[in-house]
Amino acid sequence: MQTPAPAARLTIPVWTLLIAGTAVAVYTVSGLREALIYDRELIAHGEWWRLVTGNLVHHSGRHLGYDLLAFLVAGALIEIRRLPGFAVLCLASGIAVGAVIYLLEPGMRYYGGLSGVVTAVVVYLCLWGLTETGWWRWLCAGVLTLTTVKVWFELAMGRSFLDTGGEHPFIPAPLSHAAGIANAVLLFATIKILARVTTRERPA
Repeated sequence: MQTPAPAARLTIPVWTLLIAGTAVAVYTVSGLREALIYDRELIAHGEWWRLVTGNLVHHSGRHLGYDLLAFLVAGALIEIRRLPGFAVLCLASGIAVGAVIYLLEPGMRYYGGLSGVVTAVVVYLCLWGLTETGWWRWLCAGVLTLTTVKVWFELAMGRSFLDTGGEHPFIPAPLSHAAGIANAVLLFATIKILARVTTRERPA
């Protein structure tokens, strides 16, 4: 069972703050959004970094605010509770989101937003929460259920629950959220399997 770190050893959520700060910088610094946004045509011409950096680009302050709120809360809890693999989860989810959009959404030229990674982070936190006891376990079970239903609804209806505002019409990409869930489940299962294998191989 994963237990929170003692208060005396409180961990600063470095990765959470770094990624959130980068997303804010990309939104506020002139020229960064254009240089980093997922642009299918430019990716096809060799600018492969946009597959990942597009996750850091947001098209409105409201869009950024929604993503940052969820990411800061879930990411900080993961790091403070010293759950393993957070940096790997964020990088792998960012790559997976870009790859899924590129392969399965050929009509989408532009993509931006941290929501696919946020979904991965929330699901990952909740999966670890299910290994605990008490109210935290039930809270995680509820959030995990709501997140799953939300993504299923988005996939079925092709639209988002949230109005993100912005100058341009918002076209949801529910496949990015599904990619986030898949990454969270995969990393969680991998870590649990490796832990069991290590325990079996450890001498008595």
